Amino acid sequence: MGNIYSKNTDDVKECWILRITLNSGIQPLPNTTDFGRASIEINYCLYNEAEHKTKLPTPPDLHEIDTVEQNSVMFESECSRQWKVSAQSPMPFEFPLTKAEYDEASSLVIWADPFASAAFCNTDLWKGVLIIDEISKYKKEESEGTTKKHVIDITVKIAQSVISYFLDLVEKYTTPNFETLKEIHDAIKNGDQNALGKLGVMGVSIGANNNQLYATRNDTGEFFVGDRGIDLYDKDYWISESKKANDPSNIEWGESNISIYDFKAPINALYGAMMRIGNDGRIYSNEGFSNLNWGIVGYQLEVGSDKMIRYAHMDIFSGDQTHDDVATKDGQKAAESAATTSEYPTKLDRRKLFLFTVNAISTNDLYTHVGVDKYKKKRAQLLEKERQKYMIREWY
Repeated sequence: MGNIYSKNTDDVKECWILRITLNSGIQPLPNTTDFGRASIEINYCLYNEAEHKTKLPTPPDLHEIDTVEQNSVMFESECSRQWKVSAQSPMPFEFPLTKAEYDEASSLVIWADPFASAAFCNTDLWKGVLIIDEISKYKKEESEGTTKKHVIDITVKIAQSVISYFLDLVEKYTTPNFETLKEIHDAIKNGDQNALGKLGVMGVSIGANNNQLYATRNDTGEFFVGDRGIDLYDKDYWISESKKANDPSNIEWGESNISIYDFKAPINALYGAMMRIGNDGRIYSNEGFSNLNWGIVGYQLEVGSDKMIRYAHMDIFSGDQTHDDVATKDGQKAAESAATTSEYPTKLDRRKLFLFTVNAISTNDLYTHVGVDKYKKKRAQLLEKERQKYMIREWY
């Protein structure tokens, strides 16, 4: 970063600067209780066009998993600043650049440490690692006395990470804070297994449970794949809850208790279907959080992960669900580790739940899109080998 200033013939100094301004928004700021620090470290790296194409040759597309794998990379920090979460907003940070860095700048990458402490947004979705291209449109010139500033001026919103948001949902819906959960638990303990129908076991995802046609289909479906004698889909409950929605023919998540444990829906609305949670090179799926919570629900109801997994398998539209099962079991363990009382449902220690979740998702590739795809391909190969062995035995 030499040659920060150069003097022109009119005795005016020139400097080149990257200015990143952090701005708070509607979403909560990073939750310091979760990651245990009052300050976070804001990192960046600035790429020219050639560097960007080398690092990120193509945008990730879930329909082409190879592109997701190509984007599963870590970034090297060029500089960082400490930011106290309680600091004023907006908060600008200035980083000196060389003229060449300024002139050639093509894209900017921003993230925070520690892992899962924050997310950033400059358009629509919150990102654990924010990648901004078309840097030229952020360039401007400013004058300050005898100094002429060439500034890349970028303002981004900062908020809590997707894991902290997930914990907000858990605290709201999967603890004693949610009266319906306790009602279901108490009914089950008193021998009323039909109370499970309020969970919508046969139609957990809102996208397949948001109108009466789907409700009828799901209610009928339990006759073929459900537990005989147990009402695992309470259509009457669905009908009463649907009246709370703005449009009962197209129910949105959160308008009622219908499919309330489909955490994919609210997480997708804020953080997207694929996300970086921190600079660890992974691109995660939002499905893992929903399945983690499904395991927590099982713990809180004293139903257990095995039975919750069996219920999840009743969804006839799902394929291989090994990655879902892993997350459900992790959810059971997470609740066990974070439980604060021996009562059910119990309050959960948020900090312990945060640390468990971070460790679970960051050490298991089945929480990532690429990891799930590799697992499915490997499993398909093994099944094909078994099929070939069987055919050879039959031949002889």
